[in-house]
Amino acid sequence: MASLPELSYRELVSLLRRFCQELRGEGSPVIVGKTRSGKSFTVHHHPGHAVYPEKLAKILKYAEISREQFWEWFRGA
Repeated sequence: MASLPELSYRELVSLLRRFCQELRGEGSPVIVGKTRSGKSFTVHHHPGHAVYPEKLAKILKYAEISREQFWEWFRGA
């Protein structure tokens, strides 16, 4: 499968809004979310910085978003 792309902070928030049932802290360096299964997770990322592929991979794991789901969202965004 293709390697993950770099995302902007705004794209990251859009992704998390799409796949999480709850999201707080949008626009701040700390985003707290709840996965669809109810598990909480925290993302520390400055709004002015890009989200690099390595960090995106970790965020997908914590947010319980599969790579297939990510690519569907990414290609449709």
